[in-house]
Amino acid sequence: MKCKAGKESFLARAIVSAVALLLAKPESAQAATVSVVPDADSFMRSLAPASNYGAGGALSVSGAAAVNGLGVQNGLFDTLIRFPASNIVAALDNAMGQHDWIVTGVQLVLSEMAAPDNAVFNRGIGAFEVRFQAADAWLEGTGKPNAPTSDGVTWNDLPGLVNSNRDVSLGIFTNAGVNSQSAFALALADNFITDVRQGNEVSLLLTAASPEVGFTFNSRNFGNTNAQPRLDVTALPNPRPMFDSVASMGEDIVVSFSATTNWVYQLQRADFMAATQSEAWSNVLTISPQVSPTNVVYSERLTNTRGFYRLSVSPLR
Repeated sequence: MKCKAGKESFLARAIVSAVALLLAKPESAQAATVSVVPDADSFMRSLAPASNYGAGGALSVSGAAAVNGLGVQNGLFDTLIRFPASNIVAALDNAMGQHDWIVTGVQLVLSEMAAPDNAVFNRGIGAFEVRFQAADAWLEGTGKPNAPTSDGVTWNDLPGLVNSNRDVSLGIFTNAGVNSQSAFALALADNFITDVRQGNEVSLLLTAASPEVGFTFNSRNFGNTNAQPRLDVTALPNPRPMFDSVASMGEDIVVSFSATTNWVYQLQRADFMAATQSEAWSNVLTISPQVSPTNVVYSERLTNTRGFYRLSVSPLR
C-alpha cells in the first residue's frame, strides 16, 4: 500500500530527524494448529538394500556405530514419511478463509521406542537430519521387519529420489533415548512451505547425522493412533499490512500502522516515483517480530516537497 504526503514549503535540510514509537495493544490474531498423520511411511536398510519394510509397526534412523540389543550392527537405516497436506489446507481454509493464512510453525511429532524388541533395530542416542524430499512418488510397500518384500521403496531407490534443486534440510535433531514422544520444530524452508500451502503430498526423509544414532519410533501402522507420527502445522491469519494513518504535523510527517506478532514489518520511502521503482525506494524502518500486537508510530522531518511511503510484511524465519 502506498501513501503520499506533502508540505506547503520546501525545507532545505540535510539532516533527517526520525523517531519510531511502539505501543502494545491487545492480542487479536488467533493462531490455529492442524495435525495430520502420514498416508505412507517406510524405513530402508543398507544391509538389505533391495528389501521393503513399509508395513512394519516401527521406523528407524541409524548410523554406522549404533548396534542392537545384542551388540550387532545392522547397517544404516533411513526413513521416509509422506503426509497429505490437502487435509491441512482444508482445515486452515475453513478456519481463516481461502488461503488467507500464513504458516508460522511446523513440528514433526514422533514416539520413540528406546529398546525395540525386534533385533533388526539398532539403538543409540545421536543426531539425525530431517530433509524435505521433493519426490513423492515412492511406494510404501507391504514388507515387515521379519518378512521383507520388494514391492515398495528400498535402500536402492534412495539415490533416484534425491533432487538437489528442491530437497532441503529442515534441521538436525537428537533423539531422547527413552520411551517418549518428542516434537521437532522444522525449519520453514520455502520449498517445504510451498508444498504445504498448495496441498501437495509432503515427503520427509530422516537420515543419520552422527554414527551413534539408533532412533526407532512408531510408524503409522502402530496400534495406538495417539503414538503414530504426525505433522503439526500452525498458521496465523494473513496480516494484511495497512496504514492506520499518514499525516503532516508541522514540518514532520507521521506514519502509523499496526504490527501483529511473528512478522517482520518494513517501511520504505521514496521522494519521487522513478520509472524503475526498485531504485526509488529506501528503507526507513524495520520492525522485528513483536511479542504481542503493536501500534507503530513513525515520524521524520521531510527534506522534499513530497514523500511516498509503502509498507511490506514478511513472516519470521
